[in-house]
Order: sequence, then C-alpha cells, then structure tokens
Amino acid sequence: MRFTIDPIIFTKFPDLNAGVVAMKGIDNLVPDRDIEAFLRHASLEAALLLKLKPLASDHGVRTYREALSACGAAEAVSAMEAVLRELGEAIAKEQAAAGEAPQRGPGSVAGLIGDTALPRVNAAMDLVRGAEIQFRLPVFAFDMGDEAEALALRMAEAGDRFQSVGGAEEEVPAGELVYALGQSAAVRHFFCEAGAAGAVTKETRNILVVIPCFGATRRKAMSVRNEIARRMKDSFGRSAESAWLDKDTPEFISEI
Repeated sequence: MRFTIDPIIFTKFPDLNAGVVAMKGIDNLVPDRDIEAFLRHASLEAALLLKLKPLASDHGVRTYREALSACGAAEAVSAMEAVLRELGEAIAKEQAAAGEAPQRGPGSVAGLIGDTALPRVNAAMDLVRGAEIQFRLPVFAFDMGDEAEALALRMAEAGDRFQSVGGAEEEVPAGELVYALGQSAAVRHFFCEAGAAGAVTKETRNILVVIPCFGATRRKAMSVRNEIARRMKDSFGRSAESAWLDKDTPEFISEI
C-alpha cells in the first residue's frame, strides 16, 4: 500500500499532517461486537455533546471549516460534520416517532438523548464512523484492492472523475483538493464527501485509514490514529501498521 501527499499542498497548508493506519487481509464480512459497542458508545457521547453544544462552537469543527474556506470551498461540509449531522437527524426522527422520550433513571445518558446509534455499515466503517463522531475529526478508510494503485492527496487534474455512492458521476474541477486512486476521486474537497472509488465494503481485504489534521488538531489526531490501530488489531486479529505524514515525510509505503 502506498499513500502520498503532493508537496505543493504544504505551501498552502504547512501544518497539514496525516495519521495513517494500514492493515492487510482483514475479514470484514462478520460483524464485530466490540466495534458495535464502540459505535453505540460514541453515538451516545456525541449525541449528548450535540444537545449541550452546537457544532459551530466546536474547536475541531471550526478548524476544518476554516481550511475549507481557504480552499475556496466554504459551502462544503467535512465528512466528520456530515456524520454528526446524520446522527442529529436520527435522534430527531426517533424523538418525533416516540412523542415524548420515555422516562429513565436520573443521571442516565440515554434518558437525556434516547438510544439512537448511527446505523451499522460494516465492521471497518463502523469503527471509522464511531471515531469521527467521538473525536470530531474526519477519518477516511480506503479499500486498496490489490494494492496496484497508490492513494494520493493532490490537486484534481483534467479528466478526474467522481462517482458518488449513489452512482451519479461528474468531472472534478481542476485544482480541487481530492484523495485520488488514479483518475478516480475517492474523496472531494480535501476531507468532505467520500465516493464509490476506494469505498470500504464487507468484501474489503486491504484497508488504509487516513486521519487528516492541522496543528490545532494534531495531538488529538495522533490519539485517534493509535486508538484505531489498536481496535483494528483487536477486532481483525492482524498486524496494523501506523505512520505519520507531514511536509517532511509526505509518503507512506507499507512494509507489511
């Protein structure tokens, strides 16, 4: 597996860093109880924070919004913020369907926010989505297939295409920051919408996780990288390889 960051990006974002976790030969077909419990716990914690504090006041959310503005993509929504909104909508639907929330014991977190958790996708993606909402950082997972193609964070070029998970396809404007596998954009606008290219499914065997961050979120991102590596190793029973990329080390090549 290989992941590169185009050095030109560091001229605009000199404090850009990226945590990386790689694992080969995972079995993503079977649900994992530990990951399911983690997703549920993360959903409860994130839902409580959403109830107590709006997204706009969150330091991490503001950091990524500012980066998008610097890219000329102020209207775009980071993946982490999108999944938090998804959770908020799920809670609202649950409350609307139930009418009044059932009474629970004093001090109960569930009593404050209900029992809603993000819907499960597959074990690897449940871990990624849980990490996003618990730590409020964008986290991306890529199916690296047979590893023949490298993942690159770069400026979009003429001919690059993006296919959404729903199947719609469009050309990506030149200069947009994307994660790309060849000429297929896997993630648009730096750390926003993930598409069909490199999407992690139940059949995924070789996976690469990337946590993009900046100076203000670097310490938290390092903790997230370590947490994901530990949980992946525990759940999938394989060796996890971790790395840290910055302007001085813009390339990762798996040694496993």
